[in-house]
Amino acid sequence: MRALYATVGSAVLRVALYGGCSKIFLMIESLKKYVEQITELPTVPVVAREILGIVDDKLASVDRLERIIRNDPAICAKVLSVANSVFFRIKEPVRTLDGAIVRIGFNNVKNIAVGVSLLSVFDDGKRAEDFDYQRIFNHSVTVGFVARLLYGKIQQNITEEIVVNGMLHDLGFLVLNRYFPGDYGRVLKKVDKGGDLLEAEKAVLGFNHTDIGAWLADKWNLPRSISDTVLRHHSPSLSKRKSRVMAVIHLADYITTRNILGPVRNDPGYPLDRSSLDMLGMSENALENMEAEIGECSFPGAPL
Repeated sequence: MRALYATVGSAVLRVALYGGCSKIFLMIESLKKYVEQITELPTVPVVAREILGIVDDKLASVDRLERIIRNDPAICAKVLSVANSVFFRIKEPVRTLDGAIVRIGFNNVKNIAVGVSLLSVFDDGKRAEDFDYQRIFNHSVTVGFVARLLYGKIQQNITEEIVVNGMLHDLGFLVLNRYFPGDYGRVLKKVDKGGDLLEAEKAVLGFNHTDIGAWLADKWNLPRSISDTVLRHHSPSLSKRKSRVMAVIHLADYITTRNILGPVRNDPGYPLDRSSLDMLGMSENALENMEAEIGECSFPGAPL
């Protein structure tokens, strides 16, 4: 892969060339100044890389998936923890990977493993007062499964990407906390005083967590559906693709933040992009009914 750069107004346009295809990423100048300070970025974990390599392999076996995950005991433990969560309503906990695959399905385990492994590279064991990694982790996993639940309720076929897209939508939070905790602490203090999260990010940083999250997804060469969702999960109306998956992730994030567990302690003032309802052919009344039904469910607020 090679990349070309050009300046367009106050933004830097990065065109990454992949063989005969191109992937365009618009980088605003303020974001460029921050990412240039990151000298050592975590690489895609082996587990995620190997599983992404078998995503399109229709003949991939349960044994192969199990071997990949088992090679990383920490990821294996977290996958089992999520598999035993309330999302799957399992009365008797599963204790082995093959048991999890049997109980919740090959694709569920595959997507959980990818999401968990990518989220886990930013867990340095520290629990900052202003930023709680475990809270972000739980919020992210919850959004993934609320999205799956929503997709089923609107009678759409469940796509394999919906859970992992939901789990990875807030990658930007993790990058900011790892590399710029001081500046992001200033953002959270603005939110603590009643400010809107996205506006506070823009005021302090000059960009949003969505921008730096999409930059990371681009650097990691994640599937386009993931990078698009990371960038536009707050504003699907601004996406040229008008993806139903992106619209579902937006609604899942909206519902999760308002009713279950937000990414930060105080209300981030999550705005609803009503175009997501149009993309899905939903009414506001239908959304309210789903929000009430999902809000009554028991979801994990404690660490998974």
